[in-house]
Amino acid sequence: MKKIAFFTLLCLASFCGFAQREQIVMGTILDGDTIPLTYLPTIVVNGYACPLSDSEVKAYKKLIANVKKTYPYAKDAGKLLQSYSAKLATAQNESQRKKYMSQAEDDIKNRFGSSLEKLNKTQGKILLKLIDRETGSDSYNLLKDLRGSFRASFYQTIGKVFGYDLKVKFDPQNSVEDRVIERIVAAIEANKI
Repeated sequence: MKKIAFFTLLCLASFCGFAQREQIVMGTILDGDTIPLTYLPTIVVNGYACPLSDSEVKAYKKLIANVKKTYPYAKDAGKLLQSYSAKLATAQNESQRKKYMSQAEDDIKNRFGSSLEKLNKTQGKILLKLIDRETGSDSYNLLKDLRGSFRASFYQTIGKVFGYDLKVKFDPQNSVEDRVIERIVAAIEANKI
């Protein structure tokens, strides 16, 4: 019996020795307490999505096609705005500013004119939202800053006649459609669609 007790005690002592190995753990000290620190991989959490009906699937696929068609124009608009803003900042007087603006207008017409005319009404509305997303400013304010308030008001009036609003904002926090568009844009940028 003494041999079994001695052997059990010896085994326990050896196991305690293994349990007391030092491990190096990163941490930080906050108010005298040591807090372990670890880095976790980034994850994306998507909420539960209810199954879509056939009409909703059809509308979603149509929205994907419209965003895929208009998103490159919005990205180009953001790049052009940055380049022309830099040029306008170097303008020394109003005549040079007007020259840069007419040059920009001609460049946009030559580059995008024919292809933008082929967009349907829904694609035009999506393009206005995506331009706001890319530039941080709605189309009306962009026109107002670049071409003046009279021309911006003129285009806004013409747009209203045809069902467009140049003052539309991209707001994925409060608009379901904008939230879906944001998700589609993220999928396009990740080359998933």
